[in-house]
Amino acid sequence: MKRATYKAFTLIEMLIVMGILVILMVVGVAAGRFAIDRANQIAHQNGATQLYQALQSHFTDYGRFPSYDTLENMTTNPNNVEGALGKYLDMGSFKGGSEADYSYYVNSTRQAVVVCVTLGGAGDETNKGVSCVGNGFALTAPDTLTNGSGSFTITKEFYEADENAEYTAIVETADTSFWNGDGWGTVDVVQ
Repeated sequence: MKRATYKAFTLIEMLIVMGILVILMVVGVAAGRFAIDRANQIAHQNGATQLYQALQSHFTDYGRFPSYDTLENMTTNPNNVEGALGKYLDMGSFKGGSEADYSYYVNSTRQAVVVCVTLGGAGDETNKGVSCVGNGFALTAPDTLTNGSGSFTITKEFYEADENAEYTAIVETADTSFWNGDGWGTVDVVQ
């Protein structure tokens, strides 16, 4: 009489396969998280670059950058015609990633400007640093940049989290924009 033979996976084989699947999932989640963080960082930097390009267009029309105002007001307030950036921004193209703080700094002659953005959310809460773009880097005193909350000199395009006093000053003087990839806000362009 023949014995019945069963063909199946053993418990050890199942545990090995499950272990391999867990390792692959962990690696996949880590790689996915890195990709999302990097995409948000690039989106924030692109948003700052778009603002700087709008400021340059404003400079071309008026011969100076707008005096300090919050970026939120400059993109949404139609009453401030000379300071409004709405007509220079492609309103449908903003893909700003997750929420971030954008800062606008202009010198006293309104000929130099720097736009900064926190890369780690509002207040750089996840400590990813600050990225800046503009033509006002390393101005010498007394021609320092200001945003209404004090004056200082921005010397680099990127600051690591808690790197130095400049990083702290940028984060503390930033205006929370609440721009989260949905748009620059409601703009009524005054012609």
